[in-house]
Amino acid sequence: MSDQGSFEGRTSEILCEFLEAAVHTALRVKGVYPPEVFERRRLYNVAVSRSRHPGLNAYVQETIFSLKPWIKQGKLERLAVLFFEEESDALVERLVFSVKVLKEVEGSFESLDDLEHMLRAFVLKIQVAEPLASRCRFELLAYSWSREEGERDPVWVMEDAGGDRVSLRDPCITPIKSISSDCLKIQLYSEAPRARAAE
Repeated sequence: MSDQGSFEGRTSEILCEFLEAAVHTALRVKGVYPPEVFERRRLYNVAVSRSRHPGLNAYVQETIFSLKPWIKQGKLERLAVLFFEEESDALVERLVFSVKVLKEVEGSFESLDDLEHMLRAFVLKIQVAEPLASRCRFELLAYSWSREEGERDPVWVMEDAGGDRVSLRDPCITPIKSISSDCLKIQLYSEAPRARAAE
């Protein structure tokens, strides 16, 4: 069992580990790749998926772990997994992790096990998500809180997040899971076009 002191320095690492497992699990459940592309692993004492493809693993891991400085600085607002229909390149769903790591860590969780128990519930919710109706590809998109004037990030490229390509107009939002404590808040929700959501 971990103590509070070891938890303080690991918040961003634990969150990155969780997001990486959640993205792989979502890719399997949503049917972006065939099930045989994935292998079963354990995280937080629950089965999760991980791709067997080194290139996909590297993309997901490098993208997620490049967010670590943003998480530590409280700049990560949310991470979205965007699903685009292969034929039309239309955005068909956004799986969004809204993340807020607060500064007041002390006394929030009695142990690391408490946090892992909360994150386990997210993984279980993702595993029962509905698959996509058509063949899709995916992209990861991170949103940060406003940056200082002239601040450059060598890893991330600015994109117009309000553009039609990565956002949906008047989406149907489906809440999936949320946790809130005095040190960490995470919300997971899905955004889909109203026509698809009604199906």
